[in-house]
Amino acid sequence: MAEFHPQRILCPTDMSESAGTAVRCGLAWAARFTAKAFVLMAREMTLPPRYFTPEQVAALIKQADEIEDQVRSDLEAWVKGLDVGGMPFETVIGPGPADRAILRAIHVIKPDLVVMGTHGRSGYNRFLMGSTAEKVIRQISIPALVIGEDCRRLLRRGPAAGTIEIRRILCAADDSKGTGSNVAAVAQLARSFGAELTVLHALETPSWLSGGSAEARDDAVRRLSEHVAAHAADLPVKIIVLEGPAYQQVLDHALEGEADLIVVGGRRPGGNDPVFGTTAVRVMRHAACPVLALPGRK
Repeated sequence: MAEFHPQRILCPTDMSESAGTAVRCGLAWAARFTAKAFVLMAREMTLPPRYFTPEQVAALIKQADEIEDQVRSDLEAWVKGLDVGGMPFETVIGPGPADRAILRAIHVIKPDLVVMGTHGRSGYNRFLMGSTAEKVIRQISIPALVIGEDCRRLLRRGPAAGTIEIRRILCAADDSKGTGSNVAAVAQLARSFGAELTVLHALETPSWLSGGSAEARDDAVRRLSEHVAAHAADLPVKIIVLEGPAYQQVLDHALEGEADLIVVGGRRPGGNDPVFGTTAVRVMRHAACPVLALPGRK
């Protein structure tokens, strides 16, 4: 994708505390890009038994409508209570399990960006994404902004409540056909936020197979420099090439460099392949800052 300027942003939520951070971030991004924001709440519905009379079915439908009105009212009040600085938004109540409701809303609303929160778990899996978020992210072909529980520091309170500050962006470049497009989108983000930009590429092939680490590193730097020259020549960009598993290098450098946003590329599905590759999903699972996942090219 050569540009990143979302005009419609979808923010699914379950009205939990961690989801509140994601919604605030989503509305802050909507304010930054003058986009229309949609806040989605899923509500599972039960079909009436076959033995219900027409009168009982009508009564059940009326009750369901009343419940939906109440859920919508509660959702509006909850979002307004997040201190979003008066940012306008539209509430959407989606029927069905959360993941299906989100996918259906994406199909109908056609957002340019979906913003989803993650939740912590205990023990070994405490940094894994929630099952709903991961189910959705693996299937969609639009940019996804994943917000973890530790991202509250990015939301600035005070007179400009609901705004967001991004000062350092780390772009994970996988050296695929879509790298130039991703660099162009990230450069646009850096300009919008006035942020410092670092482009990182990890050499995962062992040096004894690649013909020497120095030569492979030089080739990678040359290719990344060409992408930067073509799409971000007006920006001061730091290019870094490291050796090792890509997801680990991205996570480590983001932590060391105190990145406010990680941008990862993906790939469109072919057969049973997920839209976002393994590296992107691993980074989204474990990052301590928001991760913007850009879908790849066919």
